[in-house]
Amino acid sequence: MGMDAGGSKGGPSSDINVTPLVDVCLVLLIIFMVMTPKLVPEVSVRVPPDSKPKPQQRDQNQRHMVLGLTKDGGVLINRNPIASRDALKDEMEVFLKAETKKVIFIDFDADAPYGDAIEVIGLAREAGAEVIGLVSKKDRPVPDTMQGV
Repeated sequence: MGMDAGGSKGGPSSDINVTPLVDVCLVLLIIFMVMTPKLVPEVSVRVPPDSKPKPQQRDQNQRHMVLGLTKDGGVLINRNPIASRDALKDEMEVFLKAETKKVIFIDFDADAPYGDAIEVIGLAREAGAEVIGLVSKKDRPVPDTMQGV
């Protein structure tokens, strides 16, 4: 731990001390590692168990609402087109008021715009949906980007 005040002949040293720079960078790295997860919005997801579901008797009065979103941004309710986002919200509010279980299912096109999908999910939450379920199709082809996964 010696310090060199000059060169071998006693002149000034031109070496740069990088220790303070490394210390500052490590502190900033730790700060960003701690703060980044708090900046990302969370979406809570409940995954069903892997076991096979038991067949249940479906109540004839039980209805389901399935929201669809096409790749051009069009919105569907149970495969019927809806004219505007306001009409969509009104339909969802009327449906959810009549239901005891506030569940809405989502079946979006794989090429649907991400922003529109988030907007429709937000409208469902505003309308009073407590659970938002995702519809999966086994027949749906896997996108090329997911082939190796």
